[in-house]
Amino acid sequence: MLDSLVELARDSSDAKRHQLVDHVTDLYSSRAHTQREEELTVYNGLLEGVYDRLSVEDRKTISERLASIDSTSPSLAMKLAMDDLEIARPILEKSYALKEPHLLEVASTMDKGHLQSLAKRNYLSSRLAKKLVERGSREVKGTVAMNIGAEISQEDLERIIAELPKQMGDKIRHLRKSTDDLLKELYRDPSEAMVGDPLPKRPRRMEPAQWIAGIRDGHVSLVKAISQLAFEKNLLDISHLIAAALGMTQPQVAHYMMRYDATGTSVLCRAIGIPDSEYAAICKARCAHLKFPASTGNKWLTNYHVLTPEDARRMTSLLKAKLRFMGTLQAA
Repeated sequence: MLDSLVELARDSSDAKRHQLVDHVTDLYSSRAHTQREEELTVYNGLLEGVYDRLSVEDRKTISERLASIDSTSPSLAMKLAMDDLEIARPILEKSYALKEPHLLEVASTMDKGHLQSLAKRNYLSSRLAKKLVERGSREVKGTVAMNIGAEISQEDLERIIAELPKQMGDKIRHLRKSTDDLLKELYRDPSEAMVGDPLPKRPRRMEPAQWIAGIRDGHVSLVKAISQLAFEKNLLDISHLIAAALGMTQPQVAHYMMRYDATGTSVLCRAIGIPDSEYAAICKARCAHLKFPASTGNKWLTNYHVLTPEDARRMTSLLKAKLRFMGTLQAA
């Protein structure tokens, strides 16, 4: 297979180059999680080697198909990001192959169309958000302000709002106020959070992998599995199931289970549809583990009642975006 792709790359005809792009991007997008690293390196190299001789449509195909593939090489991603806007847009808005230095380079050198696409990313670091505010048009600044995944200073936010119509400014203030505190807790550096003891391994009837396989095959629901584990006060295995459901790592979920606050646990549980009664059992198990009074669990449950699934899913998406940006989470 690789030999035939290399032969296509050597051919100088437009038709063969189009065929190469179609084959490689299809292989890449459908099998990126199972390909060996050396094969991914070859795919990236083939596309980079022919890139400057490709048609606009072929370059658009690469951008659209590889925008969600984290293993796209940074050099190929940058070729796409610095191309014409119709080609660059998917990569600028979605690709985590672009790291902060690449994003800052685009934000520092490209025009408002590219900046507007950057402003729509799920997560904007404080440095990137500031650069977009410095160089962006009013439209770009408004997009940054409306993006609750943007880490923007209060000073910059107020500066943007001052340039906008009052109704829009009030809408932005309300949007950010309703989510900023929760996001700050979710984003808190693990080294700064107050946490209890590691989650203990309890006697098991089934291994986490068996639960996960049963859920995937439809033999048991996620809610029923978590309900059983919560009854057994098995927070460790609950963290495995939540991680699998959300495409996160078990240590990331376990960290929220061990924290003295309930923000992360409540958001992740609501995002996967855990009902109030099952969440109450999780709160009870967490209070026992952290040696908190039952009244603390009752407060956690009260807050859970008002957390909507839509808000929880949105914040979970933002959390995963930040983790991917930091390189601690692969695309699920």
